Amino acid sequence: MRSNPYLISLFLFLFWVCTPTSFSLPENPYADWAKDNIGLQEKNLPALDGNWNTRVYPLDSNRLDTLIAINAIDEITDVPKPTKDLSPWEKELNQIFQLMPKELNALTNSLVYGIYFVTDLGSTGLTGIVRNKEGKPIGGIIFLDSNLLMDGSNDWATKKEATAFLPSKDHSIRVHLDDTNSKQITLRFIILHELGHIVSIVQGQAPDFSETQRDFRKFPLYDGIWWSETYSPYEATFFPERYKIKFYQSAPTLSLFPEGKLIYKKLTNTGFVSLYAATNADDTYAEAFAQYAHVYLYKNEYKVILTSNGISETLLHDPIRKEGGRRFRETFQTIFANQNL
Repeated sequence: MRSNPYLISLFLFLFWVCTPTSFSLPENPYADWAKDNIGLQEKNLPALDGNWNTRVYPLDSNRLDTLIAINAIDEITDVPKPTKDLSPWEKELNQIFQLMPKELNALTNSLVYGIYFVTDLGSTGLTGIVRNKEGKPIGGIIFLDSNLLMDGSNDWATKKEATAFLPSKDHSIRVHLDDTNSKQITLRFIILHELGHIVSIVQGQAPDFSETQRDFRKFPLYDGIWWSETYSPYEATFFPERYKIKFYQSAPTLSLFPEGKLIYKKLTNTGFVSLYAATNADDTYAEAFAQYAHVYLYKNEYKVILTSNGISETLLHDPIRKEGGRRFRETFQTIFANQNL
């Protein structure tokens, strides 16, 4: 079908009119932490021996300092503590490893330097990028809050999604990840999300966390989606509500219906493969990575279902398969194809 140059010109004009008259990149508060923290230096970590699932380590003083430092930046008062018994989690990771597709295992083996189970993390998961003596990102370590990993996958994902909205008696949201509602899939999905953060930085597909100002406009994967970590040009055109999407808020402002339903409908015309992917640029990549592995490699579904007054409808169904997920999908296809060489 031929393009209409008048429509294109009109779109560009509207975009120019609606974009901010002035835009400046925000300072990155994590730059020094990401660049210099002693707990993120390769020389202070065990070597990449064995498979990734065997690299489960107790929280040591260096890694505790790493967490305390980033919590201070985020103004989180929780002080992380080591999970006392790691054996159940080692067993879970071994089972995940045994069932993991070989190309995903190969990638994880090459990038994950350690997994630390803690309590009072301040979030479900957190990733730190590991650097060599030249300061180059070469992998990452993953922190997981063991107290927040007790729900089955559908229950966990649904609870998380609901935190973005005001409570409602007549409307509810549900996320479906698998038919078994397995706790193991909860753990697996979170690890995949954190691995996505590592891949994006090590492969140079996003601005490094150590940069004082992170300009996403320089990276083709984010073209038209993000300018900075938190500003999307969508906000200036058809998606002005994007900035309102916040998770884990004590006082959310979004109504699930009709406001939330409209937002989900708009997601299908964006590069966001989930509601959480719309919160910032880094989670756009991490969510797309986790969903790609979940849907394409594990052959599972990703569905978001709205029930209003007893009537249910699917708002999202495998967005990674849709046009909005295409650029990420093609990127991950290439990454995993390289693991088989």
